[in-house]
Amino acid sequence: MMPTSRFYIWAAFGAASFALACTLPAHAQDEEIPRLEPGDCPTDALVELEATCYTFYGEENWGEPSGRTISLPVAVLEADGASEDKPPVFFFPGGPGFSSLGNQAYIEQLLKDVGERTLVTMDNRGFVHAEPSLACPAYAAFSPYHNIIHTPALTASVDPKVRLEILTSEVTECYDTLAAQGIDLSQYNAHAVSRDVEEIRQLLGYEQIDAYGSSTGSGTVVSFIQYHPHSVRAAVLGWPWFNHLRNRPPVDEFYTAKQMFTDVLARCAAEEVSCRELLPNWMHALDRARRALDDRPFVAEVGEEAAAERKSLYFDGAAFLATLYLMLPEDYAELPSLIADIHSGDYERLDTFFRLDDYDPAPKSPSYALGYFLAHVCNDMGTNRPTAKDSAAAVLREPAILGFEPAWLCGWWGGEGDVPAEHNDPPHSEVPALAIHGEMDPCCTTRWSDHLRRTMPNVQAVEMQALGHNPVNECRSRVIQAFLADPLQPVDTSCRTEVEREAWVID
Repeated sequence: MMPTSRFYIWAAFGAASFALACTLPAHAQDEEIPRLEPGDCPTDALVELEATCYTFYGEENWGEPSGRTISLPVAVLEADGASEDKPPVFFFPGGPGFSSLGNQAYIEQLLKDVGERTLVTMDNRGFVHAEPSLACPAYAAFSPYHNIIHTPALTASVDPKVRLEILTSEVTECYDTLAAQGIDLSQYNAHAVSRDVEEIRQLLGYEQIDAYGSSTGSGTVVSFIQYHPHSVRAAVLGWPWFNHLRNRPPVDEFYTAKQMFTDVLARCAAEEVSCRELLPNWMHALDRARRALDDRPFVAEVGEEAAAERKSLYFDGAAFLATLYLMLPEDYAELPSLIADIHSGDYERLDTFFRLDDYDPAPKSPSYALGYFLAHVCNDMGTNRPTAKDSAAAVLREPAILGFEPAWLCGWWGGEGDVPAEHNDPPHSEVPALAIHGEMDPCCTTRWSDHLRRTMPNVQAVEMQALGHNPVNECRSRVIQAFLADPLQPVDTSCRTEVEREAWVID
C-alpha cells in the first residue's frame, strides 16, 4: 500500500566509510567506546536497498561507565542526487520498541518522504537488532499495544480487577527477567538514546542533522533537541506522541481522546439529516452504548472447536472504547450505525468491530522489543511515575485505560529511569519543526502541537484528512520535502484534503 522509491548508495560514500574506519589503529577499533564499525546489514530489506551498514558501540551508562556496553545497527541510505549542502535526515523510530529495519516498504516510504537527502536509520538501544535486546516475548500475548484488541487486559473478564492483575503480573515478570540478566534498565530511555544518536552523528562526521520521528520517536526527537540543540537544523514530528504530555495521568488523556469519538458523531449529525434522526441525542450516545455493553457484555467464543485453547472473550464498555481508540480510522464512517445497533441490543456488527476473524491464540512480536516498550515509557517518567496504588485507583475509576495509555503500568515496573530532573519539562527551543497528524488519530491530535508551540514557537502543523496514525498519502512527502527545503517558511498544506472522508453508513 505504501508507494515505493528506489535509491542507490554512492560508491564514494562506501570509500569514505572505509577511510573513517581506517583512521583508528586496529586495537582502538576493537576497544574504543564510542565507536562505529562497518559491517553487514542486519536485514534483507537493508541489503536490497543497498544501505551502508555499521554497528555502533556505546556505554550502557554514559554518566557512570561500568564496562558494560550496548551495540545497535545503523544504516545509511544515500539518495541519488544528495549533496553535502543538504543535512542528512536521522530517523527516530517509534513504538516505542518497533524496528522498521526489516520492513522494506516502510523504509521506502521514508526515502520518498525525504527526497534527495541521505537517510540514516537505526534500532535504538534495547530494540530487536540491538544488544542487549529487551525482548520479553511472553508479554506479546498481554500487551494492549501489541495484542491490541484481544489482550486479556480487555477481554479476560468483566471484572477490571482481574484484568489488572493479569497484565501487571506480566509487567513485573518482564522487569525481573531483564534485571536478572544484569541489564541496567534505568539507562533505556530517551535521554540515553539522545546521547547515542549524538555520538553517531559525530562519528559519521555530520555537522548538523534534520531529525524525523515516528510517533513516540517524535518524543525522542524533542528530547534530542532538548539535550543537543545545536545538532539539529530542523525536525519532522510524525504523528507525535510527546513524552512530557504522554506521561500525564492516563485518565486525563483518555477523556481528551474520547472527545474525538463524540466529535465524529457531531460531524455526522451536522452533515446528514438521517444521522441526526438515527442518534437524536448524539452527545450522550457514546456513553449510552458503553453502559449497554457494561449491562450486557458481548461474549465471543474463539479458537478451534477441538483445541484446548478455545476460550471466551468478554467485551464490555471499556473494551468498546479502547477498541474504538485503536480502530477509529477504519470505523468512523460506521460508528453512528454501530452505536445505534448497540442501543437497540443488536450486537451483530460487533464480530467485525472486535476483529474476531483476526484472533490469534499465540501472538508474537518479531519486530517489537516489548521490554523496551515498557522501559522507555516508564523510565522516561523519571520521578513522575505513578505508584501501584495510584494506577489501581485510576483503573477502578476508568477501566478503559486498561487498553489505552500505558503510563499507568509503570506502577509495576521495578525501578525509575535515570533521567535529569528537567526531562519532562516543556522543551524550549527555536528549532523549526513540522508536525504531521492524522485527522482520525485519537492518540496524537493537533492539540499536542498546539501545546508544544507554547515553548517551541517555530512549530507548524498539518492534519491529514480522513487518515489515522502514521498517515500515508502523497501530501505527506510533498510537505516534508517543502519544509526541509526551507524550514522557516510556511508550508503549503492545501493538499491535506487529498484523501476524501468515507461516506457515512446510516442503516
